[in-house]
Amino acid sequence: MSTKKKVLIVTRRELRKNKLINWVSEIYLQILAQGGVMPILVPISQGTIANLPDYLEDYDGLLMSEGGDISPAYYNESYSVSKLDEYDPIKDEIEIACCRHAMEHNKPILGFCRGMHMINVAFGGSLHLDVHEVNKRSVVHIDYDHYDTHRHPITIFENTPLMEWYKQKDLLVNTYHHQGVKKLAPELVAMAQAPDGLIEGIYHPKHKFVVGLQFHPERMYQEHPGNKLVFKSFIDSL
Repeated sequence: MSTKKKVLIVTRRELRKNKLINWVSEIYLQILAQGGVMPILVPISQGTIANLPDYLEDYDGLLMSEGGDISPAYYNESYSVSKLDEYDPIKDEIEIACCRHAMEHNKPILGFCRGMHMINVAFGGSLHLDVHEVNKRSVVHIDYDHYDTHRHPITIFENTPLMEWYKQKDLLVNTYHHQGVKKLAPELVAMAQAPDGLIEGIYHPKHKFVVGLQFHPERMYQEHPGNKLVFKSFIDSL
């Protein structure tokens, strides 16, 4: 009988050669495996919804990665889904069910980019549908021409897990998103912000481990020891 901890990761899906495929960035799987954790991929399909109780019966934590836009219906905004990027209502349904289950059972949750948005929405917050419409591109949060090299500064707040991990007030981070936190959920606490005021990190002070980051520490894993500490802290909490 395996004693390894199990972490759920809901996949992404897209069309490839006219067929829907499910996938997850390998870096998450590699980091979890190196930490002695077994990643359990939760596929996006109608059949998964019926089988979701089986996935939620035996797991130790939830990792929510990047992806498309969350339906505004989950935070009571009126907006045409045709304008959303990578809109996937089945992924929304599966992922928010997993997030709420983990919240209710005090399971560790780590979310990046869309994952952070999902944490905020699941706890009752809302999102900017397009941050560049709000900030007039005063801070560029996604640069398709310099996708992996683009950085912007953030300010990390004192007395937060993020400060414990990075041990510095100012940090340059990667950025790949066009949506962001609008109204922070009441139970959550901001850990960092960009120069335009956009929240770049959140956590729940009373849960075992609930952390959301707007940036991607796994994509700059070797650039700062704090990036590794994010994952180590999540794995240690399982």
